[in-house]
Amino acid sequence: MSEEPEKRNDSGQEEPQSAHKILVEADTLTPEPQAIQFAARMAGVLHAKLAGCFVENQALMDLVALPFASEVSFGGTVKPFERGRLEREWEAQAKQAETAFAAAASAAGLAWSFEVRRGKPIFSMLEAAAQEDVVVLNPGARLTPVGELARAVRAATADIHADVLLTGRGARGSATRRVTDTVPRGTLVALDDMTSRGEACCAMAQDLADRAGMNFIPLRTGASSLADVVDLVRQLAPSLVIVNASSAIFSQDESVTKLSIAAGCPVFLLGSERKRPQAGSGR
Repeated sequence: MSEEPEKRNDSGQEEPQSAHKILVEADTLTPEPQAIQFAARMAGVLHAKLAGCFVENQALMDLVALPFASEVSFGGTVKPFERGRLEREWEAQAKQAETAFAAAASAAGLAWSFEVRRGKPIFSMLEAAAQEDVVVLNPGARLTPVGELARAVRAATADIHADVLLTGRGARGSATRRVTDTVPRGTLVALDDMTSRGEACCAMAQDLADRAGMNFIPLRTGASSLADVVDLVRQLAPSLVIVNASSAIFSQDESVTKLSIAAGCPVFLLGSERKRPQAGSGR
């Protein structure tokens, strides 16, 4: 369990609980560019603010408690792994991450907040998520094992009923796509698995495409296998794929991340069923 998080925001006031968030883990000193680019274009469309979360890794704190724990520098110098120094380093990193995060959000004209938690990376961030928030993850830019990332996606969508945006770029675009190419534009593909949740997913996706100025293509997947769906998505070369997270093609936990990596474009997973949007209504 993570400690009570420190929360800060651009106004100094408590944010209303009803506001949806695009939640980004600030695990480096520079906010992930795909997440910021997505937020800049979609925050207004999704009626969401940008929220950063810096996670202090509890496993390192547990390691500090071991009497034999040592730190080895690149130059080969060995010194004790000290709790105080680790906490000071975390504090400095969190402040730098918040400064960079705030600058990126402000430049994009986005409302933002930032908090510091201690616990297990990714999973501690999920404690800050609520239903219909968007949790941004990049499968191709972290050392987290694919299986653990897949379990985090399942926890976010099935337990919290949050949405997940997987921004990782696959082989198709890894050499040629620019960071800005991961921003939703052009064509939005929604996967319709022929269920009521799939229908609601397509309705929400079409409304989102209309408001974002994107072309919309519904793709019926029915009894299709994951491999068939990936082939169809590749042929359409979309800028964004939206899918119901409980679709049968995701019966295996790692199927979600496999689709994201193979499709070569961001994949937006809906963690809860939406009602059919009314004309002119927001999310």
